[in-house]
Amino acid sequence: MIATQFDRVHAVKPTDSFDVKALQGKSVVITGAASGIGEACMRSFVSAGAFVTFGDLAEDRGHALVSELSQDKVAFVKCDTRVWEDQASLFKTASERSPSRGVDIVLANAGITGLDSVFQDQSDPITGEPVKPNLAIVETNLIGALYTTKLALHYFSRQPEGLGRDRCLLMTSSIAGYADHNGAPQYSAAKWGVRGMMRSLRQVLPKQNARVNVISPWYVVTSTTFYDRF
Repeated sequence: MIATQFDRVHAVKPTDSFDVKALQGKSVVITGAASGIGEACMRSFVSAGAFVTFGDLAEDRGHALVSELSQDKVAFVKCDTRVWEDQASLFKTASERSPSRGVDIVLANAGITGLDSVFQDQSDPITGEPVKPNLAIVETNLIGALYTTKLALHYFSRQPEGLGRDRCLLMTSSIAGYADHNGAPQYSAAKWGVRGMMRSLRQVLPKQNARVNVISPWYVVTSTTFYDRF
């Protein structure tokens, strides 16, 4: 797919060429693809001719997307990325439903944000003792990504090499993985953690003929508009 050598010495450069036709027939797995960035990525992969198996907790929206895009092009699995069994089912579905019966590209995208109970000072109204924090943000954004990565590596190792096949792992981080994000320790820890995963894997995956990269969206605010920057 990339017109350059890729190993521990030669990384993919921003100026390297890319032919979208290379995605034709690829089997893609995306977590958190019923809305937002995940949905946009899924639509792009489908328009390029890939088969996408996607997971999300939004079951109604997931089935609606299958109806819109066609079950010949996408498959949906209800998936809580914090649950290993859910993600295992997602990948198994991809290997069974995709035309290639394999997994070429994985996007660990699922993530949530919101009020961070680690940062909020909450006490039991009766005892006054501190309340155990809800760690759903870090569990979804980091533990979920670790599960996705584990499964991606499992299926990549069983992916036959040859014309039309690939081994590519993408992970969604954030500008919060680079810069301070006030009052959001879980989100920041998770997004820094995703970067750490990539930096570790980039040392070893080239030996397995696999690529790994991180996508880190950030937002520039004008008076009325948000703009994605990558």
